[in-house]
Amino acid sequence: MSTSVDGVISVTVSRKRFLIYFLLFTMTLINYFDRTVLSIAMPILRHVFVLTPVATGYLLSAFIWTYAPMQLPAGMILDRWGTRKTAAICLTFWSAATALTAGAFSYAFLFITRLMLGVGESPTFPLGARAVREWAPVKERAYAMSIFASGPAFGTAVCSVIIAWLLGVVGWRMAFVLSGAMGGVWVLVWLAFFRDPDQAKWLPEQERQLILRERSPGGATYTHGMKLRELLSYQTMWGLFLTQGCVNYTQYLFLTWLPSYLVQSRGMNILHSGLDTGICYFGAALLTIMFGRICDAVLTPEAVKAGKRRYAVVILALGAAVMSFAPFTESQTLLLILIMISLACVQSVFVNTYSLTNDLLHAGRSIGTAVGWVQLGGNIFGLAAPICTGYIVAATGSFSSAFLLAGVLLVAGALIMLTMTRRPIGALAQA
Repeated sequence: MSTSVDGVISVTVSRKRFLIYFLLFTMTLINYFDRTVLSIAMPILRHVFVLTPVATGYLLSAFIWTYAPMQLPAGMILDRWGTRKTAAICLTFWSAATALTAGAFSYAFLFITRLMLGVGESPTFPLGARAVREWAPVKERAYAMSIFASGPAFGTAVCSVIIAWLLGVVGWRMAFVLSGAMGGVWVLVWLAFFRDPDQAKWLPEQERQLILRERSPGGATYTHGMKLRELLSYQTMWGLFLTQGCVNYTQYLFLTWLPSYLVQSRGMNILHSGLDTGICYFGAALLTIMFGRICDAVLTPEAVKAGKRRYAVVILALGAAVMSFAPFTESQTLLLILIMISLACVQSVFVNTYSLTNDLLHAGRSIGTAVGWVQLGGNIFGLAAPICTGYIVAATGSFSSAFLLAGVLLVAGALIMLTMTRRPIGALAQA
């Protein structure tokens, strides 16, 4: 029997809502698979297209050039079009962009396809946060978000191994074609199953009522909306924006430069670097889900409503800063452990930042716009990571300063979260 006492979920007859969580997980898995394929293939592409470290940095950052500024428009479009339609369109577009990369004959062509990828992928995280708002009971929110947010780590892990293997078997062009093909299959499954809970015929009635009753905390409403100007009048929105940026810098440093770092600084071949990258991301994905479960277990409904999830963000951001020590260790095993822990903490920061946005935002219909704003902050900083790293490596011949810069930003993000996100967002919260 499905029950809830003071907002705490107990045993349920059905957990079919986890199908939606799984679809969100596979969406971000494909998202990061399509992002990472270029990073894994980069040692080959550098020779094919004769790229300098600076040119490589710009190419690795290219998709962020459109991905970052599109975050806010994508969130606003999502709030207008809805979750189901937006997901189908964006997956189709970015999968086509990935497949088109296989036809590249110049640096400019590669750059354009990556710009297209950024446009297509821009709604992903606002979309996931909105879907979790629609489908997850509030006490299960961090767990649902952790499943969704572990997709990037799993996607990068799987991509690192599979693409490294495919590069040697079918070549880099076919690797991009096969990567792009996955999205088309996902869209068909998504359109078959995703609806709002009150319209999903495959969902048992008892579970439907649980979701509808418990998906919004306290005085929050699911139907109320706010305009962007209203949202930005709250300091909390700026705190979330800046924290996401400080943490996302490390995410993009690893995503774009980790394989090259392992090849250039650790003397690995492409296959070995791909396997070690995969190990780091696979372990990080498992830790992300575990951290999500812990957060849901520790935080009471009253703590969630009061916005105390911010303390989890602070702890995790500081935990991610262990990556600063990675370049200074001679041990290969310790290096991988430090990177794995940092990646898990970074992903878990995102889980809790998106969840905290949901917790504090009392205008449920504006969640796409709110998370789009938070993502914009993350990706402005993210845009700088591969470029700054390229310049640092070119100037110093080492990655050490690049890792230290990321560590400083992680500490800054923790301080911002602690001081700037204390107030709820929305007039209803003041009632």
